[in-house]
Amino acid sequence: MRKIIGYIIVPIVFCLFPSFGYSEANTPVLQMEIKTTDINQDGKPDVRYYRDGKYVGKVEVDTNYDGKPDVVIVTKDGKFVSAEVDTDFDGKPDKKFSDVAAYNRWLKTLPPDFQNKLDRADWQWDLMTF
Repeated sequence: MRKIIGYIIVPIVFCLFPSFGYSEANTPVLQMEIKTTDINQDGKPDVRYYRDGKYVGKVEVDTNYDGKPDVVIVTKDGKFVSAEVDTDFDGKPDKKFSDVAAYNRWLKTLPPDFQNKLDRADWQWDLMTF
């Protein structure tokens, strides 16, 4: 009976639950690098670029200098995916962009310093200037 449990039951358990017996400590953790830019030179970052590989994956922007992000841009493999914008600064996005052309039209409404930091065709980390 013990041989049946050892040869049949145990392998079935490990096949059905492959993470059984492994701790979360064995899960690889991605290192995320963050770079910041201070647009208004007040000593606080206004733009945060997040990288977890070769490309920037997310950008958070504080356009009204209150310390909270008003624009969140998501990219994948260096290409624009989406952006959410809080134009009335209530903490909730009012505009959502999934089209880069529409986002670029909206971007032209921002001051030039922000435009220069957010208008990118390629979000490759090595090409970014900070």
